[in-house]
Amino acid sequence: RPKEWFEKFRWCFTRSGLLVIGGRDAHSNEVLVKRHLQEKDWYFHADIHGAPHCVLKVEKQVPVLADFEDAAAFAGIFSSVWKKGLFGVRVYKVAPSQVSKKAPSGESLGRGAFVIEGEREWFEPLLRTGLGLQSMKSGFGIIMVGPLSCVQAHGQYVMEIVPGPKSKNEIAQAYQRGLHKLSPPIQVSLDELVSVLPPGEFSLKPVSQ
Repeated sequence: RPKEWFEKFRWCFTRSGLLVIGGRDAHSNEVLVKRHLQEKDWYFHADIHGAPHCVLKVEKQVPVLADFEDAAAFAGIFSSVWKKGLFGVRVYKVAPSQVSKKAPSGESLGRGAFVIEGEREWFEPLLRTGLGLQSMKSGFGIIMVGPLSCVQAHGQYVMEIVPGPKSKNEIAQAYQRGLHKLSPPIQVSLDELVSVLPPGEFSLKPVSQ
């Protein structure tokens, strides 16, 4: 299937349909801020080492509080909380003008590092995480991982990702087997499934309707 431009990053859609994107590593963090953080957008970052830069993309639609809460939850989900065995993390939001590459005098910033200036707005998001299959305008299905409420709003075959003993490969294989059992079966790349999961170990939990 044709790839969407944002699949180079972590991504999901808020409940109202705004795109949130996040870096996968130092290089993509750098690219994300330099190329994709625009004047009307909002920058989010979890207050923990190993968290990605995240951007709530704003075009014609004016974001509401729920969009900010979804973006904050996204930033928390893809931080290092899973690896560290934590159940929550604080996340802040700032305007693009507050994100700078200007290092303090006598210091330098490495790739993917930025300075945040001024006041920050803080969130303590609920980190319930969902995995589902979202239909795109292209007609193809695409795997989305993000806040459970967002995945439920846009996706089908939704499962909740919870802390557990299984690796990303095991989770991806289990979800892939479930899609193969549907009538007609749905084919999804195992590599794609693994690539969208956050770092850490998990279990899959059915979502009650």
